[in-house]
Amino acid sequence: MLQIPLYLFLFLYWIFVAVFVTFMLINLYHIIASGSFTFPSFFMTFFVFASVTLIMYFTWTAITSAGINFRQPVTLFNIDWISGVF
Repeated sequence: MLQIPLYLFLFLYWIFVAVFVTFMLINLYHIIASGSFTFPSFFMTFFVFASVTLIMYFTWTAITSAGINFRQPVTLFNIDWISGVF
């Protein structure tokens, strides 16, 4: 039986968030350094930040209200699933 702990997915999620924040900071630096801070670039940057803020809020709300035990294992493969086929 192949199992991994559920908190591994949480770590992967935080790595994704860290990479996303890094790219957003590079994007903001590029906008400010190149002097292309116009209304469309401000609007799209604000829209992305607002969307990310809402997604993070709803993610936090869903995780905290669900009462998830992150130490519980997730079964990726179990030999019993295919033993009845043969």
